[in-house]
Amino acid sequence: MDFPGFLGNAPVKAALSAAFQAGRFPHAVLLQGEAGTGKRTLAGLIAQALVCRNRDRAPCGTCPSCIRAAAGSHPDIRVIQPAGSARSLTVEAIREVTEDAGKMPEEAEVNVYILVLGSRPSEAAQNKLLKVIEEPPMGTVFLLVAESAELLLPTIRSRVQTYTLLPPSEAEAASFVAEKTGIPPEEAGRLAALCGGNIGRMLAESSPENAAKSLTIAAQIAGEMLSTGGDGMLRAFAPLQRDRALCREVLVRLGAIFRDACVLRAGGDTLLGGAPEVARRLQRLPLKQLAALPELTREYIRKVDGNANMALLTVCLCAALREAAGTQ
Repeated sequence: MDFPGFLGNAPVKAALSAAFQAGRFPHAVLLQGEAGTGKRTLAGLIAQALVCRNRDRAPCGTCPSCIRAAAGSHPDIRVIQPAGSARSLTVEAIREVTEDAGKMPEEAEVNVYILVLGSRPSEAAQNKLLKVIEEPPMGTVFLLVAESAELLLPTIRSRVQTYTLLPPSEAEAASFVAEKTGIPPEEAGRLAALCGGNIGRMLAESSPENAAKSLTIAAQIAGEMLSTGGDGMLRAFAPLQRDRALCREVLVRLGAIFRDACVLRAGGDTLLGGAPEVARRLQRLPLKQLAALPELTREYIRKVDGNANMALLTVCLCAALREAAGTQ
């Protein structure tokens, strides 16, 4: 099994290829990993390989089945997206999958369902999904996509083969993004270091508008840490309460600014955060408090990924940052 355009994750690729070549591919697979690690890309490649007409080099990319799969028009591959205000998989969507899964494939040997579970799949939807995974129709493969297996019921986790995706190396990610976007290799390398090789985040940050917005908010938040009174920081946090993705990007940027402050405090000069003046101000904080700030942002990134209430999260983070700075 080949994985064109999907970088890193050699152990995952090896395990999937071995199962495919042995004819023992699991009927239910869960791909988990933080946003931007290529879960949907990998699910699409797996689905393409499963319907490919050239099994010895699947997905070949040239047979009619591969061409249709890449175009999103193969009749035996269905992608079920999250819906509703919660942006999660619904009971209605699972009911349609259950009814459809009993049909024979039209062209390939299998029906493939890519289920994007969303941020908070309901217990009712999961229980309905569990029934079809427990007794799958012949010739059916379910590819589940989620940021964390912890979002799923233990009964589902016990019935799927789980693979955890990680970002590729920073060098691989930088080369890929530079080629894809046309940005200079030096800028791509800086983005790779900032985003830890997470290609999805790098592509988002490579947009000047997105990068400027997240950097402006992060610099404003960091700058307000040393101010008396918390009104300015709360105002900076306000737009993040309605935009989980933006909040995550701002936290990544904020962590980079804190990292820069630590570097400056240690006598270094390699800065990544994009707000050197703010970092220079922050380096005046007591060393113990300064050193704790990067981990604080990582903690809150995990909370964002864990679907914490955004209004409560931003208020708590505001208080935590002011406490770390001694301005609480």
